[in-house]
This record gives sequence, structure tokens and C-alpha cells, in this order.
Amino acid sequence: MRKMKLFLLLPLLLMVQVLWAQVQVTGRVVDPNDQPIVGATIRVKSANVNAVSGVDGSFSISAPQNGVLVVSYVGYQTQEVAVASGSMTIRLAAVENSLSEVVVTGYTTVQRKKFAGATAAVPPAEIRRQPFGSFDQALQGQASGISVVANSGQPGASAQVRIRGNGSINGGNVPLYIMDGIEISAADFASLNQGDFERVEVLKDAAATAMYGSRGSNGVIVISTRRGRAGTLQLTYDAQLGFSKLPKDRLEVMNSSQKIDYELQRGNPYGWSTAEADSLKNVNFNWQDALFQSGVTHQHMLSASGGSQNSKMFASLSYLDQEGIVKTTGLKRYTARVNVDNTINNFRFGVNLQAGFSRINNTAEANTFLNSPLNAIRWANPYERDIDPTTGEYQQTGGAAYLTSGQPNPAMELFLNKNWSNQLKGVAVSYLEYHFPFLPGLTARTNWGVDYTQNEGSNFTSPRTSVGLARQGALTRTFNRNFRYTGTTSLNYKATIGEHELDAGLFTEVVKGQFRSSGFTGYGLTNGFDNEAGITPGSTTNPNYIPAVTGNGTQNGILSYFSIINYGYAGKYYVTLVGRRDGSSRFGVNRRFANFGSVGLTWVATEESFMENQNVFDDLRIRASIGTTGNQTTPPAGDFPIPTFGRISYAGTTGWGLGTPGNLDYTWEQQRTINLGVDFAVLRNRLSGSVEFYDRLTGGKEKGGLFYDIPRDPSGNGFTTFPSNFGQVRNRGVELMLRGDVIRARDFTWNIQGNITYNKNRVVSLPQDSLPNSTTTFLAVDHPVNSLYMVRYAGVDPATGNALYYKRDGSTTPVFSVGDRVYVGTSDAPWYGGISSTISYKGLDLSAQLNFFLDRVMYNNDLNNVANPTYLFDNMWVGMLREWRKPGDITDVPRPGAGAVSATGAPANPYQTATSRFLDDASYWRLRNVTLGYTLPTSLVSKAKIRTARVFVQGQNWWTKTKYRSFDPEATGTSLVGAQYPALVQTTFGLSVGF
Repeated sequence: MRKMKLFLLLPLLLMVQVLWAQVQVTGRVVDPNDQPIVGATIRVKSANVNAVSGVDGSFSISAPQNGVLVVSYVGYQTQEVAVASGSMTIRLAAVENSLSEVVVTGYTTVQRKKFAGATAAVPPAEIRRQPFGSFDQALQGQASGISVVANSGQPGASAQVRIRGNGSINGGNVPLYIMDGIEISAADFASLNQGDFERVEVLKDAAATAMYGSRGSNGVIVISTRRGRAGTLQLTYDAQLGFSKLPKDRLEVMNSSQKIDYELQRGNPYGWSTAEADSLKNVNFNWQDALFQSGVTHQHMLSASGGSQNSKMFASLSYLDQEGIVKTTGLKRYTARVNVDNTINNFRFGVNLQAGFSRINNTAEANTFLNSPLNAIRWANPYERDIDPTTGEYQQTGGAAYLTSGQPNPAMELFLNKNWSNQLKGVAVSYLEYHFPFLPGLTARTNWGVDYTQNEGSNFTSPRTSVGLARQGALTRTFNRNFRYTGTTSLNYKATIGEHELDAGLFTEVVKGQFRSSGFTGYGLTNGFDNEAGITPGSTTNPNYIPAVTGNGTQNGILSYFSIINYGYAGKYYVTLVGRRDGSSRFGVNRRFANFGSVGLTWVATEESFMENQNVFDDLRIRASIGTTGNQTTPPAGDFPIPTFGRISYAGTTGWGLGTPGNLDYTWEQQRTINLGVDFAVLRNRLSGSVEFYDRLTGGKEKGGLFYDIPRDPSGNGFTTFPSNFGQVRNRGVELMLRGDVIRARDFTWNIQGNITYNKNRVVSLPQDSLPNSTTTFLAVDHPVNSLYMVRYAGVDPATGNALYYKRDGSTTPVFSVGDRVYVGTSDAPWYGGISSTISYKGLDLSAQLNFFLDRVMYNNDLNNVANPTYLFDNMWVGMLREWRKPGDITDVPRPGAGAVSATGAPANPYQTATSRFLDDASYWRLRNVTLGYTLPTSLVSKAKIRTARVFVQGQNWWTKTKYRSFDPEATGTSLVGAQYPALVQTTFGLSVGF
């Protein structure tokens, strides 16, 4: 019997031995194109055995013969694969919308669900297809927490980008831009082609930006350029043809009949006879038609991608020619890019090369200069013309270069003067990566790159124009170059041990920049040349032609050491730790180094056992972080915080003098940010979103305060201010992002997504309680940085026609007093965001994006200039026809006279500019982009040997809803100064063909 039991047990033991026999499994992990995936995690299911794929995607792991391997990698679907004999090839499928599942920080790539930082990925298609000369304008409305406002509609003009508000008063507020791992200048996007961008990631809180330490306080925008894909060479041609026009003008000025009648009512200042007045009333010359045009845009791009498993290449050429809506203005851009990636044994290396050249023809804007053509569309009288109809020459009825009103002839200023700038841009990045064979997951990497920008500018002022008359013309040439290199070297380790995940790196980095500039202005261009050959040499006997020369040079550098650690446990608890020490040449020797860091926690709640049976959340993650970053952009002190000497002149002799006082304790603006985020998905992932709460405090009480120049007694050394660190600014806010699939069928999809941000900006402390900046703005504790401060306008007294103003107690008075000024709002919109929708049916697609900026006000100085009754010699706002004329008139425009009303004894009524009468609600809703496209069926285009083909039509700024009285409410600063170049209203037709 005992022998029988042993006989029956023996096969069972043999079976267990077979089942649990360990074998060495080898293989490769590849993507859908059979390209190796480096760093994929291979885990034996139900065992604490792990491996990481090497540089060629290969792996080796010990596993049971009947075991199961769990293979995962960021951006790809996790797969479970049964152990097989021989070498295995495991092909991972990319996760749908994988770009949104991965966070690229510039130093690391992390799966989004494991990352505690507040980030947002901008869809690359939204960036590539929009025909902006500067790509940052395409970021508007794409992500919560980022405010993008166009500075200008001039082709190539960059936008004002703010991430979670203004964190500095005198320092820089511009985000840090990183391209392929190196810093690039924010103002140079006119020479970059956004069609080369693979993705754009916005890093917003300290958990995401502390790795940039002293440069991360204003947020970071990380750009990754397109890489080659293995396979046969693929060519793609993209073309666009667009047309732009002037938007609707909401600040209407008088026509000829209205203006002549107004002048006659005001005493006929030009002394027109009845016949002259009647004749002039019929002119109605349109200055907008004379100075503006329908602009045409051409854009072409040819790109190529291909290569083998070990060597991949992407290359592109592009050309953009964009005419401005102001005649003579426009942008031409030429770019070329080559990205090459190679793998040899355990080495990976590559080179990214980009070259761009742009030429911008521009005109003066955002000023109140008489000779700025863009002011003429408001100021020039409608009964005057650009060309005299009798002579065919420029009209100069007020003398050489001038009209009767005393205004320069704007057509002469626009067409005879020439303003252009050329930019040469080069970005070169190379990297070398080594995967240590003795320890899978251990790599060393070094990444070095240069950002080179060269600018050449020319401003030719014709001797025939108003400014050129005094010195018979002028030619200004400017030249500058900026060279910056960034080098980052790191040792990284990635491993999964049981339920523990570790991804850590040690880094050292150096950033150094050099800037040089020179220029001159020569005079006396009387021989017909508009270049250097036309300048008349100056001398002691001819001092009017002595040229002016300029020049400057500076340099700065940063040395950094830092570490980034990402740790995970059990697939549901994650920690992100960052520590960084920076030293900068921009600060005093006593405070040159500073420490920055952050800690972030993520809890994947849906991975908990108690969430297994709930049917509400498909995904629920809670994130929390706190950290510090810095700001080293120091306009008050520049690059040299020590006392420096500069050139001075006295009695015709040049010498040395103290140029800046310096401050050996001058240091960084330090910022502390707290962030709490919740990510969720419900309804089988058909509705997803995130909510962020943040508190961003810039400046410390004892160190790291705001860049702030302290006033001082100049009798000591002649300086009126001293560069220091004082004060605090806080931004607190809430961000909400939602995305929903309304319809998700096989051939028909419809999704809607939107984001909204509320940001409350406040000055927390200042050396002075309140500092009025001008007659309309002020800087004060417990108010936003860009606050407007003025006397409130109460209307017009029907009995006297005098303007009325609100006193601080709310009563009204005809007496204007600066003591009655109060806070009336901010130009920085506390509420902003975007709503977009995409509908797809088979090959058809329709998308639209609606952006909004709410609860903002701006001082409309453009309106002030055409509502001032003392300027009646020039054209006026049509609302001036409502001026008070007699007792009992009900109107909002006071009488034009400044003297007292003798009949009633009313006080004098001087014109006042610093009142809320010229404060406009600058909130707006705008249809930023709408696109209708059609992708031709593959069965049809393949017959013509075409891989893919798509045609589309799109529009920018087709509709705007606002109460703002001007061309465009999308302006920066607290005031619309004048000479506005509005955002373009564009319609573009496009074609994309792949071979």
C-alpha cells in the first residue's frame, strides 16, 4: 500500500517540478514599428522578479516555464505575455492619446499618473496648423493656468505668456522655454517653425519646476521636436494659403461732414469759408483704406522621416511669407531642421540641428507719436488726403511733410520711411547616452546645446518726413548677438523590485550666456541713398551731422547640482523628490548660491481594494506638492550686482565713472508654491478632468524678497535707488479642466473639452504702503500688481455741463481731486480659459475653439486722445457730437470749455484724463480658431502612390464679443496707449500630402 502511494505521488511531484522549473527567458521589447523600447519593465507575475530592457530593447529574466511576464512602459499599453521558448519579441501598443499620458519635463519622462506635478500637454496639431508667426500665440486657451495675450498683430510679434499670474514686480515674469533639453530665448519664435514641434508641455507648480531651480519660478514650457521613425523614407508636404483683414473698429471717429460741423460749432478754428466748408464735407477720405490692406500668407513645409532600427532621421524645410494688414509690414521666414538618433551596442547618441532666418518689416506701435501711421487712422482729418488729387504728390497743405491740422502726412511716414529687422537663429543639441551592461536600468547621459541669435535692425527716416526734416534724414543701424550654451550631465537608475519602483538621477548643469550689441545713427541722407552711402560725414564745422554711436556687452552664468527621485509603491503610492543647488553670477558674492527643492505625493485611489466594487470612478488620483523655485531675471541690477564703472562724458572729454551702485547681498527672488490636484475619470472614461488648487508666494521676509529698488538720498554717491530684495506677491487660484466624449462610435465621434482658471494676484508687502506709479495706476499692498487707480467719473451736470466726479464717500462733486482716486480694477484677467470641440465623421472633421478673458479693465488712452476737446484741430471721436450745449441737455460728454459758467456761477470745467470715463471693460469672448477638414480615403489616394492626403480651411479671430472701444481688446499692460496694431482676422486654406 505504501508503495502504491509513492507510485501515485511521484507523477505529481514530477508535474510540480516541471511547473516550477525556472528557465532563463530572453527577448526584445519593441514598439509597433519594431523599434526597441529602452527602459521597459519586465516583471514575472506573482513574483518579485524584474528586469529592464536594454539599449536595443533586449532583456533576460528568470521565470517559471509556465509563468506570465507583465511588460510595461510609459505611453504604452501594459501587456501580459506567457513565457515561451526561444527568444521572445514583445510588441507594445501605444496608448490612445499617449502624449497626454506622459509628462516630459526636459530632464525626465514620467508616466502622468505617477507624477505629482501640475502639468498640461498641448496637442501638437493645435500648434502646427495655426498660421502664427510666433508659436506662443497658438497656446492661448489650450491649457488651464496659462494666460496668453497677443502683444501685437504684427507678423512675427511674440505674445505675453503668464503661468499662474505675475510673480514679480520688477523682475521677469516670462516662463522658461526649453527645447530638446536646452534653454532658448522667449522672443525668438519668429525664426522657429512650429511645424517641427512634436509636443509642448507646460509645467506649472514647484513639483514640476523645482528641477529648474533658480529659473523655474515663472513656470516652464518644454518643447520636444519631431524625431524620425524607422521604416522606408516618408515625405510630407504641407501648404497653406491665407488671407487676413482688419477687425471691426469699435472706436468710431467723425466723417467729414460731422467734423466740419463740429469745428464750426467750436468757433471755426481754421476759418473755413462757407464754400470751403461745404466742399470739404464731401471728401470723406478713408485713412484706413490708405494705410491698411488685405494681407496674404503663404506657408510651405517639406518634411522627411525614416531610417533603420538603429539609425533614425527627421528633416524639414519650411518657408513662410505673411503680409501684415498694415501696408509695408510683414514677415518672411526660412527654416531647416535635421534630427538624427543612433544606437550602437550600449550607446545612444544623436544630434538636433535647427537654423532659421526671418525678416520682419514693421511700423511703430503702442505709442502716441505724431509720426506713427497707426495713430493717423484716429487723428488725421477725414477731409484731408494722402495724395493731392491735383498734383499726384503727397498732400502737404500744412507745410513740408504736414497736413493742414499740423499732423504729419501718415502715408509719407509709412511709405517713405523703412523699418526692418533680420534675425539669424541657430539651435544645436547633441547627446550621448550609455547603458551599463552590468546593471540593467543604469544609464549615463550628457546633453549639450547652443542657442545662438543674431539680430540686425535698420530704421531709415526719409529727409522728406516730419522727423527727418531737422537733420535731413537719418539712418539707424543696430546689431546684437546672444550666445548661450547649456550642458547637462546625469547618472540615472531605473528599477522595479517587487512592488517598489525607483527612477532616480543625479545631475550637474552649466548655463552660460554672452550678449554683445553695437549701433549708430547717421544723418544727412540727401543724395538718394537709403543706406550708409547716403550719410553726410559730420565734423566740428558740420556738427548737425555728427553720428551717434552705441554699444554694450554682458555675460552671465549658472552652475547647478541637483537630483530627481521618483519612487512608487504597489502601483498606487508615488513620491517625487527634487533638490537643487544653484550658483549665479548675477548675484552678490555674499548670496550667490541658493537651494531649491520640492516634494510631491500621488495617491492612485482607484487602485485601493476598497475601490474595487465601486462603479463611479474609472480613475481617481490625488496629488499634493510643496516646493521652492527662484527667479534670476533681474532688470534693475542687470548681470552685474557689484559696483561697476561706465563711460561718462564731460566738456567733450570721455572718462570713467561709477555706473551702478551694486549690492553684494543682492540675491534671487525665491518662491514657495503649494499645489493640490485631483484627477478623475467617470462614465467608462468618457468624462475626465482635473482640479488644481495652488498658492504661489514670491519673496521672503528675511531673504529672497522681490527685486525692488529702494529709494535713497542721492547726495551720498549720486544714485537715487539701490538694488535690493524686499516685498512679497501672492497668486492664489483654482484651475478646472474637463474633457468629455459626447459621442464615441465607430465612424462618428464628438468630444468637448474646456478649461477655466481663476487667479487672484495680490501684493502682500512692500517697503512703502503705497506707491502711485502714474495718474492712472498704483502699486499697493492687498491689490493686484497691475492695478488701476483713478477718480470715478459720475457723468455730466445737466444744468452746467460740467463733469461730475465721485468722492471717496460716494457723493458727487464738479471739482476734480487726486485725493478721490480709488482702486477701479486690474488689467490682468482673474478669469480666463478656453472651450473647444471636435466632431469627426469618417474622413470629415470639424473643430472650434472659443477663448475668454473676464473681469478685466484697461485705460483707453486711444479714446482719450480723440475725446479731448482741446485737440479739435484733429479728428475726434464721434461721441463728441453728444457734447453738452445748453442747460437741460442729458449727456455723458461734458461741455468743452474750461472756464466758469458766468450765468450760473458754476466752477471751471478743465478736461481731466485720469478718470474712469476712459476706463473700458476689456473682457472678451473670441472664436480663436475654427477648422473644417477632410482626409481622403486611403483606397483612393493609394492609387496615386500617395500615403495620406488632407485638405482643410480654418479661421482665426472670426468673432469677438467685447465692450472695449477699439479694434482689439487683446492688449497687454494697463493702458491702450495708442497706435494699435490689432490681431489679424484670418482665413486659411491648407493641404497636407504624405508620400
